[in-house]
This record gives sequence, C-alpha cells and structure tokens, in this order.
Amino acid sequence: MHVHLREPGDETSETLKSGLRAALAGGVTTVGVMPNTDPPMDDPDSVRKLLAKADSLNLARVVPVPCVTMGREGRELTDMAALHRAGASVFTDDGSPVRDSCLLMEAFQATEEFGGVIMEHPEVMELSAGGCINRGAVSREMGVKGIPACSETADAARCLELANSARGRLHLTHLSLPRSVELARSGLFLEAGVTVDVTAHHLVLNETAVLEHGSLAKMNPPLRSSGERAGLAEMVRRGMVDAVVSDHAPHEAGRKSRSLEQDSFGITGLETLLPLTLEVLGTVGMTPLEILRLLTVGPARILGLKPPSLAGGEPADCVLFDPGAEYTLEGAGSFSGSCNSPFMKRKLRGRTEAVWIGDLRYRDGEFED
Repeated sequence: MHVHLREPGDETSETLKSGLRAALAGGVTTVGVMPNTDPPMDDPDSVRKLLAKADSLNLARVVPVPCVTMGREGRELTDMAALHRAGASVFTDDGSPVRDSCLLMEAFQATEEFGGVIMEHPEVMELSAGGCINRGAVSREMGVKGIPACSETADAARCLELANSARGRLHLTHLSLPRSVELARSGLFLEAGVTVDVTAHHLVLNETAVLEHGSLAKMNPPLRSSGERAGLAEMVRRGMVDAVVSDHAPHEAGRKSRSLEQDSFGITGLETLLPLTLEVLGTVGMTPLEILRLLTVGPARILGLKPPSLAGGEPADCVLFDPGAEYTLEGAGSFSGSCNSPFMKRKLRGRTEAVWIGDLRYRDGEFED
C-alpha cells in the first residue's frame, strides 16, 4: 500500500510497467501508488491517467494515492472531493509532511464527507535537515549528521493531536520507532481510529546495515538501533500495527553511487516484501496467516478496498508461493527498473511461483500481458 513507481518524470528509475512487474514477481496483486512524481499526482486527470494506463498493462492493479496539497508544496489543498470522484480515497504528500497544521486540519475536514484518509509521513524537517542516517552510535562512528528519533515522534504526536481534534481519519506511514507506535495506540487517541504501518526493512535491519551496504541502506525514516528494531517487531506481534509495507523507492544507479550524504533516500522492496516479512515475523512467533493479514486485509481496509476473498463465483487474487525455495535476487534477477536494495545478495527463503488476478498474470518469471 506504499509504493513509488516514478512515472511520470523519472522513468530511468522505474516505469509503471517495470514496477507492476516487480509487484507481481513479489506476489503483490495491488499497489497503492504514491504521488511524488513529476508532475505530482494532484488533479483528477492524473488519477484517471494512472488508472487507465495500469489497466492497459494487465499486470498488478493500482490504487492511486494522490497529494494532499497542490504540487506537494504545502500551501494549498488539492480538491480531494474531485480526486475521490476520480477514484482516490487516501491522500498523502509522502516524502514530505503537511507542515502547516491549519492546512492539515482543513484536510481532515475536507475528507470527512466521504470517509477519506490522510496518510502522513511524520517528520519535523528542521530536526532532520542535513541528516542521512539514524543519530546514534553508527552516525558518530562514521562522522555524519544523524536524524534524531524525535524528528519522527514529535511530528507523529502533532498529527495525532490534530486528527483527534478534527475527528479525521489519519494513517501514519513507515513508522520506524516503537515510541511512534505507542503514541498512536495511546488511550488519548483511541477515538481517532488511527492506523499505522511499518516497513519490512525496518523490521529486518538496524542502523549497522549502513556500515556494510552504505547508501543502499539509506532511507527516510532511517534504520534505527537494534533495540528499536526488535521493539518494533514486538509491537507488530502484539497486534499494534495495521500493515507491513514495502515503501518501494527505486533509484537509478547514479543516485546511489556518490556518498552517503549526497545519495538519495530509499530502497526497492516489492520483490522482497513477502519473504522478508514472513522470515522476520516468524522469528517472533507469528503464524503465516497472522503475517499475511498485515500484507492483505490490513492494507485493504486502510485503502478502502473490499477485504480479500475467495468467495465462490468471484474473481480471485491468488498467489502460489513456495516457502522452501532459496535464492538471491541478484541471481534470480529483478524485474524492477532499479536495484538499489541491501537485499540483492541476501539469501531469501520463499518465492512467488504464480499470480492470478481473476486470470493468470505471472508464472515462473513470465508475464501474461
């Protein structure tokens, strides 16, 4: 439910076709498409174009998640009612928080009529400015500026207070800290009905991954300490998190080959989401079905979709998955347009063999488009 497909504007990193192929190869039948494209997805026509092109490709389906503010500039709200009529129910300036609290309040009020959701990337930009990894032991060892935990938690608290006051529907995305989840689940905000997600890579890796992988392990929010990683996984186990996401963020090679400070934030994640999530949450005692709910039912509810079903007579989304298959993504080959992942050489366990979305779309590395 949190995917960057880069088209239009950055097709050297990913196209709609390559990204949706990567989704199917990862066992993902539906993707929530983020709006930080060029131009941004901030008007009904851009939503309709995305839906039409995705439909023509006959790959994974898309759910448009357009901007809260025009151009993602934080100055003027988009016409969310018109965007809703075009096919959107969730809105975000992802990559940027809506920093103007009055504007964020107005956004909650604007979506109330049709039950829309505001998805917020919690970050106090002034606190994180110039930072490239977590502020902690590794940033001190490497001599680079770090991003403090309070950059996320302080803004999460602001968003929660505003959503509670406005009685708006808030989704906090890619939380990296146990404290952020604790805030969202605090009794103070129970009436707000807040939902939250975490990424697979924040559950699997900690800040030391940067020492091995460099900017391939650079993302925003950054990987946190080993204790915070473990705490986040425990909160998922306890049912405090609604969804696990990929935050698939492809970049062409030149944006990940300069220096840690200069390189772009983000890693690819569609093709590793399923095996990594099953692996890491299995180690904390969750069953496969409990884990799969976080990848299917949870995201569907947030995005306003019908829950996945295998009811008789209905078109079915089905994934044939071999839990025993072992491979590396580098050896098997990636379908994404970019390979900016710290998991390319990692031995993965569990592989998607085939995908049906009503009809067969993918089998053994081949697409039915």
